[in-house]
Amino acid sequence: MTLNVHIINHTHWDREWFLTHVYTNALIPGLIDRLEQLVADNPSFQYLLDGQTLVIEDLLQTEPEYRGRVEKLVGNGNLLVGPYYCQPDWQMTCGEALVRNLLYGLRDAASLGAANGVGWLVDTFGHISQTPQIHRLFGIEAVYVWRGVPLLQPYFHWRSPDGSRVLAINLFGGYRNLYGVTHVPDVAVQRLEGEARRLRPYYPTPDIPLFDGYDLEDNPEDPGRFFRGQTELPSDLHLIDSTPARFAGFAATLHDLPALTGELNSGKYGATFPGVYSARTYLKVMAHDCEHVLYRLAEPIAALAALRGRPYPAERFERWSRALLQNSVHDCLCGVSIDLVHEKMEYTYRQVFDGLLEELREGLAHLLGDFASGLYAVSTNPFAYRGRLRAGGQLYTVETEGVGVWPVREGVEVVREEKPVADFRWQNDHYSAAVGADGTVQLGPARLGALRLRREQGDTYSEEPGEMLGWCRPHQMVLEQHSRHHAVLRLACEGEFGDIRVAATVRLTFDDSPLIRWSIDLDSTGVDFRLEMIFETGQSGEILAGMPFDIVRRPVCDTDLLPRDLPPDLAAVLLGQREIGEVRTFPFHEFVAVADGRRTSAVLARGLHSYQ
Repeated sequence: MTLNVHIINHTHWDREWFLTHVYTNALIPGLIDRLEQLVADNPSFQYLLDGQTLVIEDLLQTEPEYRGRVEKLVGNGNLLVGPYYCQPDWQMTCGEALVRNLLYGLRDAASLGAANGVGWLVDTFGHISQTPQIHRLFGIEAVYVWRGVPLLQPYFHWRSPDGSRVLAINLFGGYRNLYGVTHVPDVAVQRLEGEARRLRPYYPTPDIPLFDGYDLEDNPEDPGRFFRGQTELPSDLHLIDSTPARFAGFAATLHDLPALTGELNSGKYGATFPGVYSARTYLKVMAHDCEHVLYRLAEPIAALAALRGRPYPAERFERWSRALLQNSVHDCLCGVSIDLVHEKMEYTYRQVFDGLLEELREGLAHLLGDFASGLYAVSTNPFAYRGRLRAGGQLYTVETEGVGVWPVREGVEVVREEKPVADFRWQNDHYSAAVGADGTVQLGPARLGALRLRREQGDTYSEEPGEMLGWCRPHQMVLEQHSRHHAVLRLACEGEFGDIRVAATVRLTFDDSPLIRWSIDLDSTGVDFRLEMIFETGQSGEILAGMPFDIVRRPVCDTDLLPRDLPPDLAAVLLGQREIGEVRTFPFHEFVAVADGRRTSAVLARGLHSYQ
């Protein structure tokens, strides 16, 4: 039987990982030069630029004279760009940014001459449940994936909860199984044949895709042209120069494919690296703050101000949004890059945040410029709201009925004091709580907010928690402020264990809502440790976690994993690391909850993404 080998040429462009983009950008002109040479030798040669247009944006910012050359390659179909602007981490980037990533990428690609119309998520560390729906919104019907898929099938239908479906092409053999094959010509045919025959048992037809590409590849090759000149190529190997779209078109003709619905974050066949959810948490918090101010505050308020005659600063917002997307690239936001990359990210977040605050002030000033003197609340939330907000020494009751400007009644005075207390109690219509000497909040059977210190034996990609070192306990408890509707309790907590010292200033806010609020400032020294916040809810049940555009249900623990030692045939196919044993760490956005059918206990967190 003839084996049809479909060769796809590409690069995976890790813009910032072990180098900053200042250095990786220097590789792009040489890549374009080399592609032009390959096309001159073979006008039908085609090459995918990692599904992202940011590589071209970087090139043209420093080498604008390349634009015409890139447009020629794209226009003739030799260079495939898009559909994304960049390759973000989909599990830690907010939903609005993920949508704009496709919006900008497809628009940029069209401006260059044509857009690749197939999704390319071959190194994404897990996939959110709404990925199919988001792609279908932009007319994309097929997606290439690797990490996160829990089955060893080359093709499947992937559905979002709303029923939106894409064809998924699963690269369990990796995206670089033919990389550099022509660089060692003496074994090139042997390697081509070996890769194809290893994969053949897993494919329903004799059509096997092989991928010639690697990370930051700036010296691509033309394996199809090379192999057509080899007389020793086995007669039962038929080579096809392909592209992601062309091979997806073939796969779309297959019938009786398995179907998966929802998120894909299994590390069974390819690691999804649970350690990244908490690596360099400060950057994730900064990302959240910038995304929140941009998408939920500054842009909506600018839209309201535009209704009152202020020009809408669309270009400014897009510039900030692109800057945040550049920081959301999976090696960056995941916290696994070198220090220089993360220092640059921190600088970018501060610049964007400061600019957004200034824009927010300008938008509010225009929006409220001719209002009568008084107190107002500006809401960008489409839902009705009733709650209390502190400002200027007063506690105000705020009531809104959706987006708009709403008058605020006079507040009550906040008493500020520094009163040491041995214990503290608070009761409202929703709960009765007590804060004990250990700093935890006792709420019926629940014990909430303990700070536990442990050794960490993993790295930025993985988690291997070591011995428990102890608890970070308060040595002082102070009633910082209060009114008849609220109280703020400040706890000074410390823990010292050898060369590790952790100091935490914890503020607990109680009011008449169903929520108890923690605000924590950490100051620590030492290495290889982790500080965990423990919420013992006193209940068990279904786990619910917020994710972009969805609430997902998960098990407490994922044990559907392969053993460390694999059979030789499977070990020869799978690429790179896998999760083994069990996985108890999962990502979330905004909240994670446990529901037992009678009540639900939820922990809401801004900018944190790791829970166990």
